[in-house]
Amino acid sequence: MSSVDTIEEAVQLKRANFKQAAGHMDSLTRKQEQRETEGDVRVENPRLRCNDVNVYYGEKHAVMGVNLDIGRNEVIAMIGPSGCGKSTFLRCLNRMNDTIVGCRVTGQIFMDEQDINASGIDVVPLRATVGMVFQKPNPFPKSIWENVAFGPRIHGLAQNKAELEEMVVTSLQRAGLWEEVKDRLEQPGTGLSGGQQQRLCIARTIAVNPEVILMDEPCSALDPIATAVIEDLIDELRELYSIVIVTHSMQQAARVSQRTAYFHLGNLIEVGETTQIFTNPVHKLTEDYITGRFG
Repeated sequence: MSSVDTIEEAVQLKRANFKQAAGHMDSLTRKQEQRETEGDVRVENPRLRCNDVNVYYGEKHAVMGVNLDIGRNEVIAMIGPSGCGKSTFLRCLNRMNDTIVGCRVTGQIFMDEQDINASGIDVVPLRATVGMVFQKPNPFPKSIWENVAFGPRIHGLAQNKAELEEMVVTSLQRAGLWEEVKDRLEQPGTGLSGGQQQRLCIARTIAVNPEVILMDEPCSALDPIATAVIEDLIDELRELYSIVIVTHSMQQAARVSQRTAYFHLGNLIEVGETTQIFTNPVHKLTEDYITGRFG
């Protein structure tokens, strides 16, 4: 074989290797563009169904094409590094992002076959149906009783004072706070301890009969004892509501949730049963985060 033939074979081999590598890169690019999520994002008979949800802060693309169902009577935890988009996505579920200047949301979020992002949707009843508990307890500067009665009163849920009284008591009981405050309902809610204030905020949320409760790091400002009380409460509330919780604590996610969704750089990387996510993650990024390699 001549040297010319050898050179030609080497060139053909390099071309073949280049085409194979290019095809592999095209496949990876297509997968990135499609933002495929590992795991089953859909559940049977969901409470909320999110289709191709994107969030932009000006030119910044903060949440990218997320598809995810929120099941009925389940706790789904959203985890991931700071700035990964999990809290931003959470706020899409009751249109709290509407209050942020320069924020734009695209995609569909269905509740009872109604897209909550459609024009003409009244966000006031929506935010009663999909209530929110924030990272820092934020009781109103009112009495404990007035904090809980405020929502049912403005939404016209009580026909008379007796009904309103029953709603307040029931909500405080469900929030596990009644026995601690029943003798001081006229005292300011701001005078309670941090853990009690957070449970008061939960009572205020459930007083308007929501179907979904969103929780954005509800225990990050609390001590371990108060955190344990809130976590027990979340487990009890699951029987009545769908709960979506954003947390930086993987231990908390493992304790309270049935499903877990992992976000990274605005993408939903993987979703699945919590036990599977923490013991046998499919995606390398999920595994790296769970094992502490980054985040």
